[in-house]
Amino acid sequence: MKQIKSLLVYTAALVLLMSSCSKYDGYFDYENTEKVFQGTSINYLESKKGTFDSLLLALNRLPELKQALNDQELTFFAPTNASFQIAINNLNLVRSNQGKSKLYIQNLSLVELDTLMTKYMVKGIVPTDSMNRIDGLFVETYKISHPMHAQRIKEDASGFVSGGMELVYYSDTKDNNFISQWNRIASQAVNIYTTTGIVHVLGSKHEFGFGDFLTRMNK
Repeated sequence: MKQIKSLLVYTAALVLLMSSCSKYDGYFDYENTEKVFQGTSINYLESKKGTFDSLLLALNRLPELKQALNDQELTFFAPTNASFQIAINNLNLVRSNQGKSKLYIQNLSLVELDTLMTKYMVKGIVPTDSMNRIDGLFVETYKISHPMHAQRIKEDASGFVSGGMELVYYSDTKDNNFISQWNRIASQAVNIYTTTGIVHVLGSKHEFGFGDFLTRMNK
C-alpha cells in the first residue's frame, strides 16, 4: 500500500515538473525573431500592415518627423493602432457630451500632434541593454528634448527570477521627480534594429499622448 502511495506521489510530482518545465521553456526561449530589419524605421512600420496604420497616417501629416525616422539615428517607441483608437474614442466621447464635432487623425491640430509624437522619438540608439540599471535610464526626445525614462525588465518565469521575456517600461516623467506622477507603458516587442535606428513596440493598452491627448486636442 505504501509503495502504491509513493508511486502516485512520484507520478504527480513528475507531471507537475514536466508542466513547469514546459512553461519555463516557453518563456525562457522568448526572443524577438525579427532582430534586424533591412530598411528604415519608416519602412519597418509600413511593412506591418494592420498594426501601425494610424501611426503612419499621423506621420504623413508630420513630414519633418517622418523624414527624421527615415534618415537619422533615432530610437522609436512605436504606438500601435489600438493606442490611437483609445485616445480618439476618449476624446470624441468628451466632445460629444460637450456638443462639439468629432475629431480624427486627419483633422487634429498639427502643432499638438507634432508635440505629442516627439515623445516617442528618442535621440540616438537606445537598445535594452543600455537601460539595464536598477533605476533605468533617462533619455531625451528628438527635437524638444523632453525628459523621458526607459527601464529594462526581465519577467519571472515559472519560479525562475528574471527568466522570462524582456520588457521595457517607457515613461513620460511629466518633468516630475516623483515616479508616482509618471505615465508609463510596457513594451510588447523590443530591439528591432533598422538601417536608421531601433524600434521598440509599445503595448496595446497605451493611450497615445501619455495622458495629454485630451487636454491638448480638445480646445
